[in-house]
Amino acid sequence: MTTIQTDRLFQQLTRIMNEVSQGNTSNLETIFELTKEGIYPPEIVNLAESFGMMVVNIEAKQQHLEQLLANLQEKNCALEMVSNSLLNANVGMLEVLGSAIAKRDSDTCSHNYRVCIYAIHLGKELGLSDDSLRSLIKGAFLHDIGKIAISDTILLKPGGLDDQEYEIIKTHVLHGSEIIKAYSWLSDAHDVVLYHHERFNGNGYPDGLQTDQIPLNARIFAICDVFDALTSKRPYKEPYPLDYALRAMRCEAGSHFDPEIFDLFVKNAETVHETVARLSESQLERLLHAIMHDYFAPSERNGENR
Repeated sequence: MTTIQTDRLFQQLTRIMNEVSQGNTSNLETIFELTKEGIYPPEIVNLAESFGMMVVNIEAKQQHLEQLLANLQEKNCALEMVSNSLLNANVGMLEVLGSAIAKRDSDTCSHNYRVCIYAIHLGKELGLSDDSLRSLIKGAFLHDIGKIAISDTILLKPGGLDDQEYEIIKTHVLHGSEIIKAYSWLSDAHDVVLYHHERFNGNGYPDGLQTDQIPLNARIFAICDVFDALTSKRPYKEPYPLDYALRAMRCEAGSHFDPEIFDLFVKNAETVHETVARLSESQLERLLHAIMHDYFAPSERNGENR
């Protein structure tokens, strides 16, 4: 075989290996053909054998990598199932805790359901991230969980509270804060649970915070909580008309409520209230479950805002 022929074979081998490096393995048989001793020059045979071993190693490593990826995918699926199960358990616990304290206080969960729905709508109008909305939902569900530490003689007292009793009632936000701190998944409800009785002018409790010292979620929830208290039926009163409730709250904008957030709330209050006020407790529960699924479903982990 002439030098020119040998050079051409060398160029052919080089070209095929470049193709292999780019994923094209259609000419592998040519490499193995060139390993036949006695037909091709020794230098071509040796080079082809080296290239052939490289290809075999590449294919073996590729198969190993594919197996590793398959194993990883299987483990990820198993981990996702465990994660989903844990998430469902956490959401279930959130609902049970909120319902337990709500029924102890008023024999109904409707208030909890309504304030959650109002808070979600207002939070979305303010452009909160999904993480912040999830924290707001948790806080709305558990805002009065600290009342579990208040005795029935005070919590269920039919008449007005004296000064000492009122001071005891005020401690429910501190008790609530301690309760949720014990469980990391609930810890981001802290802002609402501890600070939903703060007032924009600094005359609230427990810390007398004012203006933007009060966490945003607490300022949002304070408006929703009072609005529902005014517009819903309670054992001691009939619901106030929407216009009356908003006028009464308008007088508190800048003192009790953040005036900018309140203005935004008013824009959609009538529409949201008309939807919520006519629903039974079971209908409210189903509506809230549907909303919560959007924020606590596994897709929440994608980090995208809605």
